[in-house]
Amino acid sequence: MSERSLSPHDLRILRDLLDLTRPGHREAPAERTFQLLAHLESLVGCDAASLQEMDCVQQVRLYCQASTGGQRWSETPEERAVTRRDPGVALFWRCWWRSTCSLPERVGRPVVVSDRSVLSRHEMRSDPLYVEYLHYVDEILVGYPTGRGRSARLILRRDEGSAFGPRELMLMELLLPHLRGLVLSTLPPVQPLTARLTGRQVEILRQVALGQTNREVGRVLGISEATVRKHLEHSYDRLGVLSRTGAVAALTVTHQAAVARA
Repeated sequence: MSERSLSPHDLRILRDLLDLTRPGHREAPAERTFQLLAHLESLVGCDAASLQEMDCVQQVRLYCQASTGGQRWSETPEERAVTRRDPGVALFWRCWWRSTCSLPERVGRPVVVSDRSVLSRHEMRSDPLYVEYLHYVDEILVGYPTGRGRSARLILRRDEGSAFGPRELMLMELLLPHLRGLVLSTLPPVQPLTARLTGRQVEILRQVALGQTNREVGRVLGISEATVRKHLEHSYDRLGVLSRTGAVAALTVTHQAAVARA
């Protein structure tokens, strides 16, 4: 049998996958996506499958639900906040633009790619991103751009054994246009960044955007410098950034998007 051949078992799974994507399905998108992930685990022989949405401007994962050996998991906001503080995540974002993770943003269209279709085993073993953080044999990314700096992606991870081959990549290429509707309907609506902040936090960031120091902001708003600093720290957590520069940039992007929509 050719390495690209499909067995009757493969065809049954493909039929079930396509049924999950049909319009008017009675089950909610998130439930269908969990079923989709479990089917993909079986179809391509991976150890974990997940749906994620990434924002490379804010350097944050906006959404994640996963299936690992049939066990379901959804990331909570609290778990997301803890993950952002992981040193490995900082390394991940530093390497973002040279990794396969950024391919949907770089090409601006849906893509299917595996790490080992781009990198050799030696290259992965010598790359700090894979040595220190991404401990797997291979990963398939099925990506869909969703907006400025954002993309949805199905991630299929294989922790041991051989890399994904032509069969698995062919299957995901075939499914690429069919899965898009379900993937995008599963993602929650994007919340405006300013909706994550209190009114006082927005006021402070607007003053910071004018180039004022914490002391100067405190004088303008009639609060202490320590209170300004504390509000800024909370703003960084809510926006998923690490500095006042990142927070101001996030606020600016939100304003520009609002003007564009108007």
